[in-house]
Amino acid sequence: MMIRRDICLGGLAHLPPGSAGHGLALPEQLALLKAHGYAGVVAGEHWAEIRDAGLIPCGMGRVLTPQEALPLARCHHDAGLDFTTLHVGTGFESDDDMARLAQAVLDAAAMTGQRLHIETHRATMTQDMRRTNDLLARFPQLSLTLDFSHWYTGHEMTYGGEFAERLAWLDPVFARVDSIQLRMGTSGAIQRPLDPSSAHYRDHVAALDRCLAVRRGAPDPPAVLPVAPELLPAMLGDGDDARPIHYADAPEQSDRFAEALTLSALTEDLLEGMQP
Repeated sequence: MMIRRDICLGGLAHLPPGSAGHGLALPEQLALLKAHGYAGVVAGEHWAEIRDAGLIPCGMGRVLTPQEALPLARCHHDAGLDFTTLHVGTGFESDDDMARLAQAVLDAAAMTGQRLHIETHRATMTQDMRRTNDLLARFPQLSLTLDFSHWYTGHEMTYGGEFAERLAWLDPVFARVDSIQLRMGTSGAIQRPLDPSSAHYRDHVAALDRCLAVRRGAPDPPAVLPVAPELLPAMLGDGDDARPIHYADAPEQSDRFAEALTLSALTEDLLEGMQP
């Protein structure tokens, strides 16, 4: 198994002054990514521009009903996207509702050949760790995008000093991860500047290390595992409904692009350091 250096395009939005990516137009952003060894770009648009820049376009989307899975998969397959990470459901589904959504995603992938990865994400059917494990027990063939920060913060995984136990319970999830979106949070914030001296940083490294080891040791490890830092700005959205997300401070205290490079190198080093 090899790491492919991907990145989420949204992480280049509104970079602070002093960042190598500050103020760049899309063609310049894509040239910057290529110059720093990135291969794939996760985005909801600009796929042709990404491909023309010599990078691999990867999709993202949302599926709220079983009927939406196939049209989205066809669209992304026709666009030549390498894979698609999906936010599936709202988190209010019954177990049977989750099963119908999971089956629809599997069927759409099989019918189109488009690789569909269900993302672990708040406000979706995979927002809960236990229910995600239960879903995988019913549908072990599902592919996942792991965004661990959603669970680390959302489930307050360090509560009671039981982080190691909670992490071990996630092995069934780690065994089905086919792409990763990478950032580091705290118990109260899903994304914070990198601080290698903090316990939260060490927790995220431990989780990433365990995920890579479990996935590599699974019966069907991918030949290539795309790993994409997703470090988003303080504000997302346009118009009257734009609202602060506070993934970053305003003004930002860190250079998210420099931190993305650090996270990419960290993942590569972790995998390289594992025993054969």
